[in-house]
Amino acid sequence: MNYETIEISGKEFNAAIRMADDLLPVLAYPEELRENFKAYFMFRDVYYSKTDRVKIIQNKLRYDITIIPPGRLGSEFIKTYGHIHPIAENNLSYTEIYDVLEGEAVYLLQKSENNRVIDFFVVEALKGDKVIIPPNYGHVTINASNKVLKMANWVYRDFSSDYMPYKKYRGACYYLTEDGWVKNDNYSNIPEMRILKPVIPKELGLKKSEEMYKLIKTPAILEFLYRPSENLKIFEEAFKEK
Repeated sequence: MNYETIEISGKEFNAAIRMADDLLPVLAYPEELRENFKAYFMFRDVYYSKTDRVKIIQNKLRYDITIIPPGRLGSEFIKTYGHIHPIAENNLSYTEIYDVLEGEAVYLLQKSENNRVIDFFVVEALKGDKVIIPPNYGHVTINASNKVLKMANWVYRDFSSDYMPYKKYRGACYYLTEDGWVKNDNYSNIPEMRILKPVIPKELGLKKSEEMYKLIKTPAILEFLYRPSENLKIFEEAFKEK
């Protein structure tokens, strides 16, 4: 199936394609990757109407869609490269919010100081779940299912993600393989894994059945993406024990 283009409201968007070979620096077992292939597809700066487009740019936002078909990177389940966000204010980084549109996602979130991981947790998300990346957490997304994963994200448009920490330490502090979870020994400290459930904070005014794209109608709600210190309650409400 062709995932290189999507059509929204009569407009065609083209994907930036992440190849399997691009992921070699963050794989548990890079020697197991026998062939190069199109691993996942990123549609950046998507919009549903010209009016929305103007509002998105005025508010310095960006809406993306990512498609991750099922697959393997050797014995590891297919995943994104992983990145962190730069500081936005008060020693807190820019944040992000994801919406699972189709399929199932596993999000790996870790808070690190160099090669020492202070906190790590896993979020298992299904269609309709909204997953907020709190300030100062890096993240990786895994498709461990046999279904296509399609997800969207809102992010502040005026910063660049930093992939280098994940490259330096060969990925997150845990890998998800066909044999289960494997620790990444390139980190000097790896906390015990916690598995959390995503919660939609009431401040967002969203139902699970609603796509979060609709937040462009009230863009002030997305202020937490770039002013995290003034919206700490949203991050406190974003997860609960499974």
